[in-house]
Amino acid sequence: MAEPTAAAQTSTATQTSGGAAAAKVIAFSGPKGGVGKTQIVLNSAAYWANVQTKRPVLILSLDPLCRNEVGSYLGVNPPSLADLLKMVGKDPSVVKLLKGRIPINSALNVGYLPMATKRQDALKISPESILPVLAGLSEVYDLFLDVDTFFPIQLFAFDLADAAFWVIHPQNAHLQASGQFLVELKNMHFALDRIDILVNQANLPGALQASDIEKYFSNFGRKVLAYLPWENDLPKFSNLSRLIIADEVGRSSQWIQKLKPVVTKINEVKPIARSWAGTADEASSGFSASADILWGTQGGAVSATAEAKKSAASGAVADMDVWNQLKETMHKEVVKAMETERIRVSDKDGAANAEARKKVEEIITSLLQQQANLTFTREQRQAFTGELLDEILGLGPLEQLMRNPAVTEIMINAWDRVYIEQSGKLVLSPIKFRDNEQVVQVIKRIVAPIGRRIDESVPLVDARLKDGSRVNAVIEPLAISGPTLTIRRFASKPLQASTLIAKGSISAEMMEFLKNCVIMKRNIIIAGGTGTGKTTFLNLLSGYIPEEERIITVEDTAELKLEQMHWIRLESRPPNIEGKGEITIRDLIKNCLRMRPDRIIVGECRGGEAMDMLQAMNTGHEGSLATIHANTPKDSLGRLEAMCLMAGTDLPMIALREMICSAVHMFVQLTRFSDGTRKITYVTEVTGRAEASITTQHLFRFLQTGVDPESGKVLGRYIAAGNVPRFQHEFKNHGLEVPLSLYERPKDLTNDLIMQLEGK
Repeated sequence: MAEPTAAAQTSTATQTSGGAAAAKVIAFSGPKGGVGKTQIVLNSAAYWANVQTKRPVLILSLDPLCRNEVGSYLGVNPPSLADLLKMVGKDPSVVKLLKGRIPINSALNVGYLPMATKRQDALKISPESILPVLAGLSEVYDLFLDVDTFFPIQLFAFDLADAAFWVIHPQNAHLQASGQFLVELKNMHFALDRIDILVNQANLPGALQASDIEKYFSNFGRKVLAYLPWENDLPKFSNLSRLIIADEVGRSSQWIQKLKPVVTKINEVKPIARSWAGTADEASSGFSASADILWGTQGGAVSATAEAKKSAASGAVADMDVWNQLKETMHKEVVKAMETERIRVSDKDGAANAEARKKVEEIITSLLQQQANLTFTREQRQAFTGELLDEILGLGPLEQLMRNPAVTEIMINAWDRVYIEQSGKLVLSPIKFRDNEQVVQVIKRIVAPIGRRIDESVPLVDARLKDGSRVNAVIEPLAISGPTLTIRRFASKPLQASTLIAKGSISAEMMEFLKNCVIMKRNIIIAGGTGTGKTTFLNLLSGYIPEEERIITVEDTAELKLEQMHWIRLESRPPNIEGKGEITIRDLIKNCLRMRPDRIIVGECRGGEAMDMLQAMNTGHEGSLATIHANTPKDSLGRLEAMCLMAGTDLPMIALREMICSAVHMFVQLTRFSDGTRKITYVTEVTGRAEASITTQHLFRFLQTGVDPESGKVLGRYIAAGNVPRFQHEFKNHGLEVPLSLYERPKDLTNDLIMQLEGK
């Protein structure tokens, strides 16, 4: 083989050799600089491209210091990766043109691409920006990555590579640094079996013995692949920019013979499941190795988007059957290991559970490391570990959704149809369960800690999670299409008024008015359809109750989270399997009256308890709050009457309406609109009774004026209806200043205009 020189002819690769085989991506790095890594990369690449295969190799130097050592050896002056990124821009299709831009040494069939020519340009390169370029280059070249010792860049390269070679000197300092690196990689779910150890200059005086080195790396399940000796010609070749493998004398050197296991190993490497290993288009949205790191320190890289992280985690697994079978097998092994090590999970001790989760994660990680030839990326191993942890210790696939605060409702229609609500919109989630049996097991895990059961004899249950989320589950024989589960989630912290105002759910003036009404002990019914935010708004209004007052809340499923100290929570209880032991909302409201409450708050009135609530409001317990299901203030009155009749009362209708008039001061109506937003649409006062009817007047309302044709967002404004409440004079008696101007209707809104907007 002829020796390359600086004046060696260069050519441009235009064809892909080796057929349609996927490109090899091989990384070389080490704990410190000066270990001879670049020499190993160059000679390995030349050996691979000339002796092992006829496919050209591109050496990509991931070196932010922009040293051009490789270019000197190959006698090429290529563009930099930073230059190519400027050319590609945001158009992935341009990547296909890159194969005509990379000069290669025709004698060695090896090309070179530096990271940048200026260090400030290197800092502007982000991990995700490199991927489309590498995807395009991999269609032509096998890629050998010469990786700097900076950890974020090492992590990026090792994530990307099919195999990695770790080059060290036989010194204690190198062993210690390597051990720390391997521990960190293992903790980050990296497959250590993809890393091979190369000991360079192994025969220098004072070097550690091979037995000591082997013993050290055996702690990590690794063996040394090759011991490369000191080569006397290396300094001379380095000064002349020559490669040992390209020299007739050096070809038969001991150093080259020791290098052969590296090339043999590369030949045996099975490519990992990279999602960009096809087209550049896939690269733009697919695999994003190390997308969670920043490797630029000044005005440079930003981490990948959440979507890229999601793609990386769920990435291209070659065979989902392999994924599921491995999970099923390891599930049994992990449970067995937990029993052996006596790892227990408690429903009460959060610190103990965190420690248990950490131990189980270590068990799973160790078992994964023992899986030979497992072609999962680090991101996929991390996702696999998380899924298995969730199945063993948590609620399976639901855990991913429960960790996302943006998900407000989860609806499982079947094992493979999981819907979620985000920003008020229902969408089909990509998350699936293994089968219906897994859904049932998750339901049982939810209801067991609170003393509930679900089976064929009790196929329906209401429950709550530790975080207060409301759960409803139905299984066969009632649920014909399979077990269903609905979880209504609530914010970990009570919603603040400022947040609602910022979201456009209520105006600042309306919020201040309702706050004063709560302080002044007005009885308020909050009405709305399912999922309109009644409980959330009830919780918000309850926060305005003075600290010194005694509050008792009554709920079917405890959801309210008040911040006052003087607060008692009561929750109803369903009957047991024998139909006994039931405690209803009505029972709890009656019991409240014996507990000296200042305020009674009923989470939701659904039936006869409405009568008991009205009686409580009428017997000195002013300032009480409750919610009901109704679509308009007028419907709320009819609904309230119907629920009172469900109590079995013999009161004539006129007496019942009189009771409602004297007990309820206001209705607050909530509505969920087509764009997913929730708004207070009416604040309506109950003014009295006219003959047989209850009279009301609107105080405030939301007036919809249209819908934005582009975004679909509901347009409108909050207005005062021009009516002064009957209790306006009482604000002053409580030391509250509420000006009459608050109720003035905007002058640009006439009755005719309002009727026109309402379609009347």
